[in-house]
Amino acid sequence: MARRSKKRKKHRGPRGPAFTTFRVTVGIIIAAAVVLGLLYSGVLKNRLGLKPYKEPAAPDADTSVRFIDVGQGDCTLAVSKGVSLLIDSGEEDEQNRVITYLEALGIKKLDYIIVTHPHSDHMGEMSDIIDRFGAGEFIMPRLPDELVPTIYSYEKMLKSLAAKDIRITASEDSTFTAGDFTVELFTPSAVSDNLNNCSTVVKLTHGGNSFLITGDCEREEEQQLILKGCGLGADVLKVGHHGSATSSSAEFLAAVRPVYAVISCSADNSYGHPAASTLLRLKTVAREVLITSERGTVTFVSDGKGLSVYTDKEEK
Repeated sequence: MARRSKKRKKHRGPRGPAFTTFRVTVGIIIAAAVVLGLLYSGVLKNRLGLKPYKEPAAPDADTSVRFIDVGQGDCTLAVSKGVSLLIDSGEEDEQNRVITYLEALGIKKLDYIIVTHPHSDHMGEMSDIIDRFGAGEFIMPRLPDELVPTIYSYEKMLKSLAAKDIRITASEDSTFTAGDFTVELFTPSAVSDNLNNCSTVVKLTHGGNSFLITGDCEREEEQQLILKGCGLGADVLKVGHHGSATSSSAEFLAAVRPVYAVISCSADNSYGHPAASTLLRLKTVAREVLITSERGTVTFVSDGKGLSVYTDKEEK
């Protein structure tokens, strides 16, 4: 009698809970690898709330300049080696947004405060900031009596300085250090009846990187600074007067030669800032123009060679 051959069952490998767990683990590892790859390539950075909109060149450096989004105003924070320098404060607001921002960064005190000029959109919150953080040194322009403001925010700021026994240093052409920053102050050669043209211009230099913060400086003062031979060249320009048509003349931009230009203003402001003509001039010299109303706070991190650029919002 012929034997009936038995069909062999195909070997399908181990079964049961252990094998299921193994497959799930492998799946998780593969998914994690995909996510990490996307993060590294930058695809998910903004969706997950990470700030760099381009691969940073100096991500681990501890020297930074932040152009804080304060709406229709100006506020710049520079930090290096634990030394902090605040330039302007924006308008006073109920949210105390600058104070909240500084506290979030872990800042306990301000080593230097500079008020470029006493317009409320540049020093409106300064009184509250002084009350909270104090100031190792406070610098602002010396003005003739007829130009000294009588607005509430200015008088409130003076009272806060007096209460903290902080002496006011009149700005003048000078140089000092703040951490690894070299700080240069440029002042107009003549007193103007326009407070914008009384702005103290601040240049920060860290190794091969430099930043020029211009307050509300307009063409009149720009020309004076050029004629004085001030070293205006900078990688990053905080554009004068929120991008007004009366600032950022072609001659001034040719002297600065910025790679990046930052404009601080609010969306749909009543002044028409930034002016189309100014944007056109900026785009002929700068590689990139960053506007706080569109991008939020703009942060530059420096290692003295490369610059990392971070914004709160991705470019549309």
